[in-house]
Amino acid sequence: MLDEADVQRCFASEYVTARQQFLDRAERMNLDVESVPISKKGPHDEILSTDYIWFGSKDATKLILHTSGVHGVEGFPGSAAAVHILDGLRKKQLVLPDDCAIAFAHIINPWGMAWLRRVNEDNADLNRNFLPPGEPYEGEPENYAKLDHLLNPKKMQSGREYFTIRAAWHSLKLGFPHAKQAVQEGQYTRPKSLQYGGGKMAEASRNFIGWCERNLSNVQQIVWIDFHTGLGPFGVDSLLVGEDVDESELKLRYGDRIQPLDPKKGVAYKIRGGIQAGIEARFPEKDWTCITQEFGTIKPIPLLRLARAENRLTQWSGKPPLRLLSSKERREMLDAFNPRSLKWRKMILERSQAIIVDAIAHLSEE
Repeated sequence: MLDEADVQRCFASEYVTARQQFLDRAERMNLDVESVPISKKGPHDEILSTDYIWFGSKDATKLILHTSGVHGVEGFPGSAAAVHILDGLRKKQLVLPDDCAIAFAHIINPWGMAWLRRVNEDNADLNRNFLPPGEPYEGEPENYAKLDHLLNPKKMQSGREYFTIRAAWHSLKLGFPHAKQAVQEGQYTRPKSLQYGGGKMAEASRNFIGWCERNLSNVQQIVWIDFHTGLGPFGVDSLLVGEDVDESELKLRYGDRIQPLDPKKGVAYKIRGGIQAGIEARFPEKDWTCITQEFGTIKPIPLLRLARAENRLTQWSGKPPLRLLSSKERREMLDAFNPRSLKWRKMILERSQAIIVDAIAHLSEE
């Protein structure tokens, strides 16, 4: 059982500390690290990179891939989960079968984590940035334009706005699944607005594809766990999968938390340019099982209100970057996606390791 000290040792309050904790685990376990930096720097002019660890044989044909920090600020609990899994491997609480390895991609979006944003330096959501090869970065969901004035005010607040009431009214008018889909699917026409997928493939996205090209040549079967927070009941992980998979088969392996990316059937929604679909499209010869492990924090409309306020401040306040970093809006985003609750943190660490146990059992099947 995890005690409070065990839990808090896994969590960091800054990107640089989280990264160092991850690298320290690698050094303690005598594991090689591949660090792939981006060109932008952090608040203290520090290097920002995605760091990769491979545990097990480089010739393994079966792989568990654990990714975190696709949505930058979610990297704080994602990093804690990776560190806890590494501790489990070091203590032999987790034992890999023959011909199986586990790889960690620690913080896909390091700029977002360092600057306490979900998006990257260009306001691009990297989980909308991995469009299939040849698909243009164009278009937006059918109803996004109807919601743009609500989601993306172009000046700072000067009075009462009644956002929650207005958001609830639009949800009723469109129907909650349709409103959720319109907001979250991803748009490519409004660079300063929420859920912008980018005008081209981001540097961090290219870096991750490059790592996959360099390291997955021998691998035939992959179970990919992509760590996220936000959607769903507090501390409970929803295991989100594509609509084209056999849900019943996955539920036998991973339990009833399996849900499709369908706004009518669960907490999630369909997205364009998702990282898992984008990588699958580039490596179609692999046998993929892609699961987004999403831990719930707060309810959807309050979460949207916080994201709206943070983006509004960033785009229209005129404040310099360091003042934005210390703003109430950025700190509220951090608390929303990385709750301080000991109960929540304990739940996410336990379940993060538990799904690796399930993935090991999956890859142990003949």
